Amino acid sequence: MSTYGLKKESLPDFVAALARFGEVHGPTVTDDGVPVFRAINTAAELQLDYRRTLLPPKKYLLPSTETLLAFSTGKGYRIPAVPDQTIILFGLHPCDLAGIAYLDRVFLGDEPDPHYKSRRERTVLVGVTCEQDEFCFCDASAFPSSVGGDIFMTDTPEGYHLAASSPRGAEILAGIPMLTSTSPLPPAATESTPLLEIIEKCTARGETFSDSPLWQEFADRCLSCGACSLCCPTCYCFDVREYGLLDGKSAERIREWDNCLFKVHGVVAGGYNFRQTRAERFQYRFSHKYLGFGPLRGVVSCVGCGRCREVCPVRIDLLELFQESP
Repeated sequence: MSTYGLKKESLPDFVAALARFGEVHGPTVTDDGVPVFRAINTAAELQLDYRRTLLPPKKYLLPSTETLLAFSTGKGYRIPAVPDQTIILFGLHPCDLAGIAYLDRVFLGDEPDPHYKSRRERTVLVGVTCEQDEFCFCDASAFPSSVGGDIFMTDTPEGYHLAASSPRGAEILAGIPMLTSTSPLPPAATESTPLLEIIEKCTARGETFSDSPLWQEFADRCLSCGACSLCCPTCYCFDVREYGLLDGKSAERIREWDNCLFKVHGVVAGGYNFRQTRAERFQYRFSHKYLGFGPLRGVVSCVGCGRCREVCPVRIDLLELFQESP
């Protein structure tokens, strides 16, 4: 794929050029000081030195609430149209690119989800290098898909090095005349962290830590707020509900995010709950994140972004389990 150089002082012009291909969204900060992805008008609004946004970019592909089907006595059943606006998601960290790559495997598999597919086809992913802090632990060597997306920007002392990682990315970069062609960067020397090595070893043998006292300790501290699942880039559990409207003539079928740490998540017909205790719900979440689920059994879906470790109000950290590993 093509590679280009971009001077840092030319970043505003580059962002303005990207806006010709779609609406640019990137990391910025709300009036309350919360880092979020949202639409920007100029590059001055970008906060490229951010550590992580509160919500991951999955909100663009799998909205927290969306109408799947609508009905009215006059028009019958109809599937609402998904907005056809192209979104340029700018400034994604490697962990969030890895999160989207995982969601692609879930929702674009043998039977693609039409709503997700439509949004994904209209989303351009522009990644950027980042720095680790005390909460995150990802690296490109552990998650090869994290260098995916459409365009990846490497921050260097000389400026940004831009590499197209998809045909769509190559087409976009070729259409921006300010860029200068350059040679590809040599492969970066990466070294897996001790934590990643432990995770890889434990998941390879299917470790569940079933006898660990930490499960009950977590359950005793947990507030059941669900923040850890809400902010996770790869959590995709959802519920489907149907609501009749007050006019008595119309109704909607809604898909909305669900949460495996909520007590009602395990309730089935007849009122039986097959995950009644918090300890059981924690074990389920661990199994889903680190041992895989369904067709992706064996695929680790934790991308090391650190959101769950940072947002938990009682500082529960599932990674403490791996510290018990011999």
